[in-house]
Amino acid sequence: MEMRLHRARNLIVQTEQSISEIAMACGFNSTSHFSKVFRSHFGVSPIGHRTTLS
Repeated sequence: MEMRLHRARNLIVQTEQSISEIAMACGFNSTSHFSKVFRSHFGVSPIGHRTTLS
């Protein structure tokens, strides 16, 4: 799970793929589940993470 989340974080930073595309590419079945797990692990939502980088 940790590897999947770090891969997702890298994709958020390095690509302009949508969050749902990234979630699916990293093996999550739903964007909502991905967002909850991502926020729990990193303390920020996937969209929030992308926003703080731009």
